[in-house]
Amino acid sequence: MTRLRILCCKKFQDSEQKIEITQVGGVNARGEKWAISTKDAVHGIQNGDYEFYIVHEFQELEVLVSEDPEKHLFARGLGYLHNLLEDLPDCP
Repeated sequence: MTRLRILCCKKFQDSEQKIEITQVGGVNARGEKWAISTKDAVHGIQNGDYEFYIVHEFQELEVLVSEDPEKHLFARGLGYLHNLLEDLPDCP
């Protein structure tokens, strides 16, 4: 299993202010930039190929897959109700 820290996201915001994360990215242990579509990330988590996390307030938080029929990635910290992935900077 490959464990990767997510540092940025590509986001799409519709007219109803709903934010959809379409891609996540970061830097691997060798210092190489990586990026993966949300669809591929969900598939990789479900297959056990990938484990993703973010660091929020000095804590590692696991990135999970929603149970909704429309699968998406999310990370929540103690006391936070929104998806913390939305707070990450945009990927270049």
